[in-house]
Formats: sequence, structure tokens, C-alpha cells
Amino acid sequence: MWKAIVLVLLAAFAPGSFADITGTVTIQGKPNSKDETFVAQAPNCGESPIRHTENWKIGPKGELADVVVWVVDPKLLPFDTTIEPAPPPKIEIKQIGCRYDPHVIAVQAGVPFTIINADPTLHNVHAKVYNGPGQPPGADVFNFGQVYQGQKDDKQFDDPGIYTLQCDVHNWMQAWVKVLKDPGFGVTGPDGAFKLNFGNNTLADGDYKIDAWHPRFAQPLEQTIHVKNNTATVTFQFDGSKSF
Repeated sequence: MWKAIVLVLLAAFAPGSFADITGTVTIQGKPNSKDETFVAQAPNCGESPIRHTENWKIGPKGELADVVVWVVDPKLLPFDTTIEPAPPPKIEIKQIGCRYDPHVIAVQAGVPFTIINADPTLHNVHAKVYNGPGQPPGADVFNFGQVYQGQKDDKQFDDPGIYTLQCDVHNWMQAWVKVLKDPGFGVTGPDGAFKLNFGNNTLADGDYKIDAWHPRFAQPLEQTIHVKNNTATVTFQFDGSKSF
């Protein structure tokens, strides 16, 4: 018991245990595209055949979800070895109601993530390189079937970049995967907020570039932050007129 209490106290006061790179992302003005509503009848895909594209998730004050934020070339310091390391974040993407949830994920190159079929129907997961707006799809990375409800498969991307996941059985299903070479990234939720995860590393003090990418913008936004005691806060604002 006393050993457990000591470990908790060490974790609370150890250098680097207060990783806190946080911020918010908003959008100003109206995007140049809208989400579409359509009908797609398919058995075992939920009760309603009404489907929606998921290009935009915008809050009442312009809070923008599904934005990947990351530190460019972070200078990482090893976590205090006297403290039991925290488990790495478990990244999952689920096929449920014949849609991908979440719609956008971020993963580290070479690190597995889990794909789950939560539907009582066949799906396949077809991963391709994304070459940018208006460009033809890139090379296939993997393509496999998930034939039963509850099936789980671990996959990984070895190279940084942007990839899409699609289901060839239900052609409206699509998700985005941003693959990064280093830890220190996060994805905004419905409130537009993010917190970057550096795993069992801390971030050295200094100035860093920090980028934000959304699938409906051709280029990421970039700012410079100053990190002190592993802490920094930043806000991004996308211009809706520059979206596609």
C-alpha cells in the first residue's frame, strides 16, 4: 500500500509529468461545401437508411472537430525511469451503423491501431494513400474483410502521410488517418479542443512549430509555440473560404 502511495506522489511531482500542450480550433466563415444527406438501403446497417456525409462538424461558436494537431520535430526527453510508465494510448476506429467512428484519427508510424467491426454484417477495410484534393487515389496499403460482428484487427502504417479507409461493400463509408513520425499529436472533439499526447516522453523547453490539418483544407495551418515546463496553449482558426 505504501509503495503504491509513494508511486502516486512521485508521478504527481516528477519532472515532465505535467504534459499540457492544449488548445482549440475554430473555423471563421462558411465552408465552401456542405454535408450531403442521402438514402442508402443496406441490411444490418442500423434502423434508418438516411445517411450523412461527415465533412463538417462545426459547433455554435465555430468549434471545429476532426482536426489533427501535432508538434513538428518535437525534442523529446525520456520519462522519469523511477516512475512506472503509462500505457500507450489505445487508438481504435469502429465500423458501427455502417459508418466509421471516429471519422478522423491520428496514429504514429509503425504503431498498431485497432479496427473493429461492430455491425452484424460484412465490411472490408480498404486503405489507400491520399494524394490531395482533386488527385486520383494513391497506392493500396491494405485491403481485408471483417466478416463478423466483434471482429478486431490490428493494423499499422509504416510511412507518415495521409490515408483513407473505405468500405467497398458500403461505398459511402470513409475515414481519414493522419500518420505522424513522432508522438505529440491529438484530434479535436466536438468542442474544438485538443490535448497532445507524448506517450512516456516529455517535451524540452523551447520554440516549436505546431500544425493543424483538417481533411477539407488543402494545407495545414502552422504556428510557433513556446514550451516552458512542458506547457503551452495555442489557438487555430481556419478560414472557411479556403476550404473545398
